[in-house]
Order: sequence, then C-alpha cells, then structure tokens
Amino acid sequence: MTHPVVTKPTPVVSVVIPLYQKMRHIAAAICVSYRSCSLADVAFELVVVDDGSTDGSSEVVRDWAAGDLAHASVLHLIRQENQGAAAARNAGWKAARGEVILFLDADDTWEDHHVSEMLVLMAEFPEAALYADAWDEISFDRTAKQHVFGIGSDRRGPLACFFETMSSGPMIVSSSTAGTWKRCLVESQGFPEGVRFGEDKIGWGRLALLGDVVWSPRIGAIWDKSADNRSDKVVGSAPRSAWRDFLIKALDGPEVSTAMQGNIRTAVAVENAWLSGEITHFGHETPALFTEAR
Repeated sequence: MTHPVVTKPTPVVSVVIPLYQKMRHIAAAICVSYRSCSLADVAFELVVVDDGSTDGSSEVVRDWAAGDLAHASVLHLIRQENQGAAAARNAGWKAARGEVILFLDADDTWEDHHVSEMLVLMAEFPEAALYADAWDEISFDRTAKQHVFGIGSDRRGPLACFFETMSSGPMIVSSSTAGTWKRCLVESQGFPEGVRFGEDKIGWGRLALLGDVVWSPRIGAIWDKSADNRSDKVVGSAPRSAWRDFLIKALDGPEVSTAMQGNIRTAVAVENAWLSGEITHFGHETPALFTEAR
C-alpha cells in the first residue's frame, strides 16, 4: 500500500525562540506562539534554538511535538553548543523559511492577537524594517501584572525618534514583541555575537538604520521578570555601554540621514548621562514622536 506524500506548506511566518535553561517555561512559550499563529490563519513554523541547555529543555520541546502530528509538522528544533542569545537568534532566523520573522523569548508569552497585529502592521507599512507592539510585565515576585512598556500615545505607525526613545526609557521594542522581514535581517546581519548583554537592543538598532520602526499600542506580549537567568536582572553599565558604542559607530554609517544623526546624537547624550549617574531612573512611559502619515 502506498501512503500519500504529505507536503508542508511553505511558511509565511517563522517564530524564532532562543532557548537556554528554560525547562519550566518553554512549553508555555511554544503553546502560545502556536495558538497565536493558528488564530492568524497563516502558514507558519516554530524555530526553537536550544543554545546548549543542560536542564532538559530540548526534551520538553520534543515531547510537545511528539504529542500531536500538527505540532510536529510546524516545529523545527535546532541544538547547538552554548554561544549566547545573539548566536541563537541568528541561527534561528537563518534557518527560517518564512519571509516574516517574529521573535519570542522562551520565558515570555504572547496574547492571542499578537501575530495578527504584527501582520496587519506589516501589510500597512510594508517598506518598514522593524515592527513591535506594546507589552505587559509580571513582577519579579509574581504578585503583580503591570503595563509599563508604552510611549504615552494610543497612536500607531512609524516612530520618528526610535533611538532617542530606546535610550530615554524602557525598551519599546523587545525580544518578544519584535518582528521584521528576513531580507532585512540578511542586510543588517542580525545580532552581534560576542556581546553578552544588550545584544537584542543592538539588533533592533541595526534594523532601525535600514528603515522605519512601526509601533502599535496594542499589548501583544507578557514579559515574565520572575523567570530564571534573565539578562534584565543584570545590574551594571554593560548593556548601556554596548548600546552607546553601537550608536557612536552608527553615526559614521553612510545610510544615516541628517535627521537620524540628530536623533542618534541625542540618544548618545542620554546614554552618557545614564552612565555618569546624571540619570538614575525613568518613568514607565516614554514620550515619542510619530512621523507624519503617508
């Protein structure tokens, strides 16, 4: 008896999930990404990159896929020696088959509408290089869920002051809300391997040098600050120093317009103020300007 050959549809969306020692969280991340993609009614794949976990994280991923043929058909698990989050994300998007790349950290989750919202943004502003929506956080002690990552506006569209906004307050683009085109990642070269802290922020900055950053105020992700070994628990100047160094180097790039140069110079000044101690805290919402509607 000849069995029919089942062909997988080419994915439009590839969800890249870097994974390291997140056995307690990865199943939830996979489930919510699967659900959000399914509700968006789009062909998709989940690309999980295990960056040398030793806690059984990969086994959890395999068990999830083994329990359902539909799960197995969309899952792509990559295992590599521990090289850091940047290398894991780079391995993920390079292996991805979709033209749309969405990122999700293994200890965060998405709201059901996140993928649909991102696809709407990308259809409305197809020439942009980076897309993101707002996010909530769960506090370190898991006693509160509080909205913090906004820009003081209900407006959606391209941001005019991305670099200044990223320096002046919380990251409005995060490693669980960001989306882009694979072609943009090829051009930007993705994330800086060898940078231990703040590598994701530099990756978003590289993309922002290529084109508009489009933002939506609709909350699409939940950031779990209580998760183990999170880089945001790092105390010190390393992430800011790396971001400032990137900004200074970006000023010499041929692709930087006069307006963008001004925005980056302001961001550098803000970073210097942080590093010198002139700024010690920020509000939960950061004002940001939008470009005029086009």
